Amino acid sequence: MKKFFLVIIVFAGALHACTKKVNEPISPKTGKPGEVTEVSVANLNGGATITYRIPNQAEVISVKAVYTLSNGKQYEALSSMYENKLTLMGYNDENEHEVLLYTVNRAQELSDPVKCTIKPKISPLKLAAATVHVQEDFGGARFSWQNELKSPLAFEMYTPDSLGRMTLVRVINSQVEEGTQALRGYPPVPRVFGLVVKDNFGNRSDTIFPPNRKLTPLFEERLPKNAMSIMRLANDQSFTNWEGSDQKIIDDDLTSFGHSASSSLPAPFTLDLGVTAKVSRFVLFQRKFSDSYYNWGNPRTFDVYVRATAPSQSGDWSEWTKVMEAEVIKPSGASTSTVTDDDLRAAENGHEFTFDLSLEPVRYIRIVVRSTWGSTTFTHPAEVDVYGERK
Repeated sequence: MKKFFLVIIVFAGALHACTKKVNEPISPKTGKPGEVTEVSVANLNGGATITYRIPNQAEVISVKAVYTLSNGKQYEALSSMYENKLTLMGYNDENEHEVLLYTVNRAQELSDPVKCTIKPKISPLKLAAATVHVQEDFGGARFSWQNELKSPLAFEMYTPDSLGRMTLVRVINSQVEEGTQALRGYPPVPRVFGLVVKDNFGNRSDTIFPPNRKLTPLFEERLPKNAMSIMRLANDQSFTNWEGSDQKIIDDDLTSFGHSASSSLPAPFTLDLGVTAKVSRFVLFQRKFSDSYYNWGNPRTFDVYVRATAPSQSGDWSEWTKVMEAEVIKPSGASTSTVTDDDLRAAENGHEFTFDLSLEPVRYIRIVVRSTWGSTTFTHPAEVDVYGERK
């Protein structure tokens, strides 16, 4: 008897498993819903906002727009019954385009389409591409651009590989209004550099080259540490605290560090390069504290001052020229308690800060740490490297 019931249970389970499940709308079909009316268009950069009146039908739950971009890709945009507008983006021309508007009911039935015409203004991609500037820089080329609409764009940088083929070297995804990025590590011989701008809709610019197509990178070297020293001006902070030392900031050892005293922020220290140089950039390294970075007294924001001739021992700020307000950026943007692999790599490689190409040769650099990642009242930078060309 038990075997008999077991067979019935197994058979019932198998029969249930073989039953095809069909996903259908929860609500019954009621026929095509009414169409939108009173359609109007406000053209935008790279798109348009379409407003309309939704029919007064309880079954209508949304409005859908179907449109095709300049590159042939079809997109859909959906808005709920609580909205009376849709914004369509992604166009990369200023031509007229047809958009189809549908209402959608609870049974997912569509109304007849209502056609409207939009004529986008110049796209964010084109606006940004028109501002791209490529110029020679120390060890390579410097790319700069403006993104006045702060649109999400990708900036791809190219230069030839060892076989002469144009190769993608770096991609910067950015929404900042003004962007700058350098490619470095190239000898001072003419070579091609180019940049392509892309958006999130599959549009791309032509490759943008400098006027003469080729640039000659400026000579650059890491300035020798054996000529450098940390000066102690009257209003500088001592970094010789808690196992730290002033000179450890330039000792080529990332495991050592300088450490200011408690309640010492803002904390200035002065670097004598030992030579006069047209400086291109400097790299700041964090101290690895508790097996991590972006914590405790690691510098977060600081100012940079320069001077060509020997300063007064008093440290009089009027003798110095401020050239930079800088911040150590965490690539992930995560909170201080979270450090991703990208964050670790950035800290291990050091944080690079570039000087303006127009800056005249200098010998003295003064860095003033203003805040730290751990909001401490002291700071402990591990190392500073300076690059440029000796004069």
